[in-house]
Amino acid sequence: MADEPLFFRDEGEMGDVFKIAQQIIEQTRLSRDERARVTTITEDRIKQLTGKFIEYDTLNEQNAQYRKKIHRLRVRLFKEELSADDAKKALDTLVNERDGLMKKYTDLVALLDEQMKNIDTEITSLDAREVSLIRQRDQYHTSLHMEVKWIADSELKEIAGLKESLKKKRQSLVEEKSLIFIKKDELAESFLLVEEVIGKKNRRYVSADEARACELDFLARFDMKMHSYPVKIFSPRESLTHTVTDWKHHYHYDSGQELESGGKTAHDAAGKVFPLNAGSVYTIEQKDLKFFGKSHKKIVVEAISYGNLGDYADLGFDTRPVTMPAIMAFLRPIIQHAEAGDYYHALGIASPTGWDDSVISWVTGGGSGASYLSRNVAVCLIDSGNGETYYNQNDLRIISYVDYFRSEFDKERIEKQKRIIRAGFDTVEYLEFEKIFEKTKEDRFIIQKAFYELEREKVGKIKFVEGVGMVFMR
Repeated sequence: MADEPLFFRDEGEMGDVFKIAQQIIEQTRLSRDERARVTTITEDRIKQLTGKFIEYDTLNEQNAQYRKKIHRLRVRLFKEELSADDAKKALDTLVNERDGLMKKYTDLVALLDEQMKNIDTEITSLDAREVSLIRQRDQYHTSLHMEVKWIADSELKEIAGLKESLKKKRQSLVEEKSLIFIKKDELAESFLLVEEVIGKKNRRYVSADEARACELDFLARFDMKMHSYPVKIFSPRESLTHTVTDWKHHYHYDSGQELESGGKTAHDAAGKVFPLNAGSVYTIEQKDLKFFGKSHKKIVVEAISYGNLGDYADLGFDTRPVTMPAIMAFLRPIIQHAEAGDYYHALGIASPTGWDDSVISWVTGGGSGASYLSRNVAVCLIDSGNGETYYNQNDLRIISYVDYFRSEFDKERIEKQKRIIRAGFDTVEYLEFEKIFEKTKEDRFIIQKAFYELEREKVGKIKFVEGVGMVFMR
């Protein structure tokens, strides 16, 4: 009996090669049917989800209107147009509105979770199909039938492409969910914004012109350091340091001509100055080819002064430290852009009113040495009032940038102010910030820094007195 051709028989454990080829083709057909099912059902589910999210914009608008009511309550309290009791009653009338918004956001999260669970199930089914096809393909050794292996490899690429598409859809749902959580956190803290005013728990008073002075000083110092060539810029993505002798990509920006309250510009009719949440950005870019092609960002170094512009516009001052919901809402688009562009972004954010304890704990790692933000973004926080700098000391990505962001107050000038304050404090119960400023003509941030240092030294306490402003008292 003549021997059968090698491609029809395999004397080893693999058995009949032709039979294996048929199994691969059948598995490929089943896989195509599965892909078609997954694609169709996923598109249908996304359409259904989109239909249920039609009122999402309406919900966000309702949330914005609710927050305006809270803001107006704070403004009226500060202006003494509303008593504490009346403010509490006003809050009571807003309970149902707040809770209703919270429930609607919770329902949206449940819808997103359901869709993500469905996507995870489909990815798991594709994983199993992929493993089965790979196993059969790898068993097929005969080079005389490479077209069969090509069919299997082609299908495996299609499976990988569909899985990647599903993962991207899932990630977009995760990002949408994170935004909803931010809005829920804002709602959760909304009453606290009014209750702190009722209880007079404001830790700091910063006037609009002081905030603008801090903003300009912070950015001027940052720009000066970034132009003290050569500038060393560390790239954690490449594990190397770039030496910059001339910035080709640099720009300034601010919040624009209109502030949050609407219609008020950087100067009002009386010439009063407002902060603008201004920033300064330096970028290192690289072309696709060494000298040609499209430029892509590699490293972005940004400094920004951030505050509650609505309060400065409506009250002329602010008392609120920046909270977690506020900083998360601010950082979210920055993280998205950095991850989409696949570049490293070092960010220094200064606040004239300081930072909430939860924000400080988060950015420093809260003692655990770990504060996750993004593989593409690292953050350093600066308190413009007292000069303190906060960052995760275990995050090697940000450490080399801290000195560029750090506020460097003139120690000799501060010490001189401290001596003046101590001398005046011997004969009075309190000293007014504005009178010291008028007398010494020193920069406001230097006097403010002296106040904070003397408070830490337990010489006195910083208070805000209505109609007088910041004072240093026993």
